Amino acid sequence: MARKFETLDGLRGVAALAVVLYHVPGPLHAFAGGGYLAVDLFFLMSGFVIASAYEARLREGWRVSEFLIVRLKRLWPLYALGVALGVACFLGLRWARPDAAFVFPQMPVAAAALLSLFFVPQIAPYGGPAFPFNSASWSLSVEIVGNVVYALVARSLSTRMLMLMSAIGFAGLALLWWRAGDLNVGVSPGNIAGGYVRFLFSFPLGVLMYRLHAAGRLPELSPPAWLPLALAAFAFAGWHGADLFVAAVLFPAILMMSLSKAVSPRLGRVFVWAGAVSYPLYILHPPLIELMRFLPRGFGDIAFVLGIMALAALAQRWFDRPLQNVLHRLVQDVPRERLGAQPGA
Repeated sequence: MARKFETLDGLRGVAALAVVLYHVPGPLHAFAGGGYLAVDLFFLMSGFVIASAYEARLREGWRVSEFLIVRLKRLWPLYALGVALGVACFLGLRWARPDAAFVFPQMPVAAAALLSLFFVPQIAPYGGPAFPFNSASWSLSVEIVGNVVYALVARSLSTRMLMLMSAIGFAGLALLWWRAGDLNVGVSPGNIAGGYVRFLFSFPLGVLMYRLHAAGRLPELSPPAWLPLALAAFAFAGWHGADLFVAAVLFPAILMMSLSKAVSPRLGRVFVWAGAVSYPLYILHPPLIELMRFLPRGFGDIAFVLGIMALAALAQRWFDRPLQNVLHRLVQDVPRERLGAQPGA
């Protein structure tokens, strides 16, 4: 029986909530000033989980197209819902507040939405995010491209090559941090490449950590089950100048802590639920956060965030879960994903 990593589910929930709080334009932002680093943790966990679930089949000759179907089946329905929600919020705000200074690329709404649905970013600078209807889409775009590249080379990807890729990624990460003072890149058209650098470090390292864990060569740590989550929340609080340390040292340590100790059944159920809600929370919140910008500061911020969390839970229960069941029946020759670390991001 495959080992369940419930603590990784809990980490996904904490990371997704940190991203939401980071985007909140109010006092709650102070609790997650480094919430953008959650993407680096998502990439790291994604490498570990995808290697755990699929590397053996890929190395045995599983077709890349089948692997891509699995990933799109898992990620695209909620992703498309997030884009649709973003279009609806944009059109509604433009209708309700025609005097507002909306930043939007000079192209038809339908064309911009179509590009977003196919994970294609806006490349020309215009003052807004690379994905105008849903800023969180950038990490899913990077994830899909990176997953395809991984699937293409998985059969010949040696452990030494993984170490080299992570070392190159670390050099790029250090350069980003040295030039900008943080790792908050990948969102806007002007720094799309930085998002791939973040992936190049964290994802191969996650795959490498899975291989070491499966071989029994990863150090075993047995902290209390709550400690990895608390350390992640501490990191997401934001510490000026510490981004490189957090992404390159603290997050791998947190991942190791999350692998060595099973949690109680009751806590495990809470962690699994948090992991299930993390992806809809991550991919649906940006358009709703835009609505908050037109409310008075401090006006029901906590209630608004709780409402977003409730919407994410409803989307997972009544939209994604039934749709995943239908898609799974249609694609019987591929395994169901028990755990996806990118909340997909």
